[in-house]
Amino acid sequence: MQYIIGSVIGIFSVFSALAAPTKVDIYTEHFPPYQIEQNNGTITGLATDIVRLIMWEAELSYQIYMLPWTRAKAFSKKSPYSLLYSIARTEQREKNHIWIAPLCELKVAFYKRADIADQQEWEIWKIKQHVVAVAADQLSENYLKAQGFVADNNMLSVTSLSRAGELLERGRIDFIFGAENFVDRMAARMGLTEQWDKVLEVPELSKTLYLTANPSAPPEYINRLRAAAERVQMQRKKVDVGCPIDE
Repeated sequence: MQYIIGSVIGIFSVFSALAAPTKVDIYTEHFPPYQIEQNNGTITGLATDIVRLIMWEAELSYQIYMLPWTRAKAFSKKSPYSLLYSIARTEQREKNHIWIAPLCELKVAFYKRADIADQQEWEIWKIKQHVVAVAADQLSENYLKAQGFVADNNMLSVTSLSRAGELLERGRIDFIFGAENFVDRMAARMGLTEQWDKVLEVPELSKTLYLTANPSAPPEYINRLRAAAERVQMQRKKVDVGCPIDE
């Protein structure tokens, strides 16, 4: 009997260990207002706040690392317990991630400098006559390529969209193509709200940003995270966290 009890306890301990790693490494990129690194190194933002709530509900210790997006994705693959956010859910990405929880809605648009002559109606073919900056390795970059934009000709891919804001201000580029929340807040921070005009929204790129896990993560660990995410989602229905999602 003692042997059986000991075996059961041993099995339970194994499952507990699988469901509760010592520390979870979470990777993200600089993407205001969703992910922001403060001067003291603390990572905040609308999506980050929700991720922290989920980890608190799951009673898991964690560390958030902010890296360029390509590196963040690469590092998130190194451990079965690593998490990644905020990533747009698409058919192409579906099998490469375990989708834990929706965080925020993402809308994408083109912005131009105010000194560029207005068109009665801006269309893609008109914008292609100008230089557009876009974040590298993102859905927005893939969209521009599919529309016939050419790197180092009329498309400039940057590792940080904040860099694009500086280039737009200096007249080195003509348009920014990116998330509306990000560009609007960047313009406000730089005091350039009146100098940048949103000219064309791209509804087909509107996506929901997610917290995801590694496909090799143990099922018990995934269940624990998803249960915590469901509890957080119930609270989000009662309290406005500034980052609504479509249900």
